[in-house]
Amino acid sequence: MKKNLLIIIFIVIVIILLSIYMTFNFNNAKEKERYNEIKDAFEEAVIWNLDATGNSKKHCEENITKEMTITADHLISNGYLKKEDMLDTSGKSYCDGYAKTFATEDCGIDYKIYIKCNEYKTKGYKDYK
Repeated sequence: MKKNLLIIIFIVIVIILLSIYMTFNFNNAKEKERYNEIKDAFEEAVIWNLDATGNSKKHCEENITKEMTITADHLISNGYLKKEDMLDTSGKSYCDGYAKTFATEDCGIDYKIYIKCNEYKTKGYKDYK
């Protein structure tokens, strides 16, 4: 009888641990998906901003090594990005971000995007505020 009770308790504990593990993984997957959505929306806004302002050609002609910084605030205030696109996974706060642009050797333009949220930060993000 005691042996059966121990087996039942063990099975219940295993089921509880598995359900906690599955819930945790599901939440992590949803957060990762949201952060990818934020980065994608930010990247689209950066590209739109660069295309609209003609910065690619100007950037190369002025100085091939000069970097520019495009902030989330700039993109939002100029209509390239909606503030809601930067809504964090909590639904209560907003992520911040910026892009560093630089000219390529063939006078194109490239960029690196940095995003910071409450529980997430891209590698290399630096606080400037």
